[in-house]
Amino acid sequence: MTRSFLLFRSSRGFSLVELAVVLAITGVLGLTAWKLLPALRPVAEGNSAQRTLLEAQQALEGFVVTSYRLPCPDTDGDGLENCASTAIVGKLPWRTLGLSSGQNLRYGVYRNSSAAIDKDADLATLKDRYAPLLPPGNTSLLKNGLDFCWALRNATAAPAGLSAGGVPVAYALVHPGGNGSFEGANATPSGFEMAAQPVSATYDDQVLTAGLAEFSGRLSCPRRLGEVQGAARSAFAAYDLGRNAALYEDFRTFALKVNENNLEFAKYTLVLAGADMVNAVATGVTTVAVAAVSKGLTAGTAAGVAGAIAAAQLGLYSFAALVVTSTLSRDKAKTRQTAATNFRIQSYTNRGAALQAAQDADKKGLTP
Repeated sequence: MTRSFLLFRSSRGFSLVELAVVLAITGVLGLTAWKLLPALRPVAEGNSAQRTLLEAQQALEGFVVTSYRLPCPDTDGDGLENCASTAIVGKLPWRTLGLSSGQNLRYGVYRNSSAAIDKDADLATLKDRYAPLLPPGNTSLLKNGLDFCWALRNATAAPAGLSAGGVPVAYALVHPGGNGSFEGANATPSGFEMAAQPVSATYDDQVLTAGLAEFSGRLSCPRRLGEVQGAARSAFAAYDLGRNAALYEDFRTFALKVNENNLEFAKYTLVLAGADMVNAVATGVTTVAVAAVSKGLTAGTAAGVAGAIAAAQLGLYSFAALVVTSTLSRDKAKTRQTAATNFRIQSYTNRGAALQAAQDADKKGLTP
């Protein structure tokens, strides 16, 4: 009876042996969980730090799209950017970015200004760095995301503004980790550790950076700048074509004037030929009449008169043919001049459309 109670479950519950086994397993699991808690804590803290950094990154890059620059560092701890200062490192200006808290994030931004605006690479300052080459009489004075893209291009070509672990970056963010203190290069006035720096007993900072070329690619800067440059080149080509079309129209107009003058000259010579014909006939009649009265009409006289009249008639026919030929040439020149005018008008229309496309692409900046 007693043995059955100890070894087998009764109809009302578990046996004592089963309960002992369950308690032992529960104890082992609890002890294991207790030992794992310290190891899990840094992981949880790391995830929290990463979320904070990603939230800050999204705010920074959203700021670039709307303000066409990165914010200046917060140098006095009030959460607002301090652009009066030329500092490249400070705290994250969380109030400027519209965040609920700064989370004590360290923030650095690439700043390398230049007196030559088209060479400037201060990512925290908006300047009119980029101006596409447009046809004469058209200039671009816009300040938008393309100017920021140009600054990134300048920084990539000659990096000397901000680095993390020796690698040039557009910006850097650092979370102090669970101990709340910055370590390594993150604790120096202007240094930053690389984002891949492993966590150790003496280092638990979390670093997030954006490389210059990486950031440029993320903003689609190469594609956008290429589109604007291509549109500007098309506008310039259309401008040149329009100028050539105007010159061609002038040439055809001149050719028409020449042919019109030729026609007028042909008509004038035809009138003179007609007068010559009338004069030849009148002279012949007079000659015949005089010869008949004085000494009689001879064959030679008659032949001379007939020859003069025939020559005048031939001249009349020749100049009549010249009028016809000149008229055809004038009509052909007129057709060509009209086609040249239409071509010039179409070229001007295309030139205007190409210029507008280039200006629209320039105005678009980083907007979708």
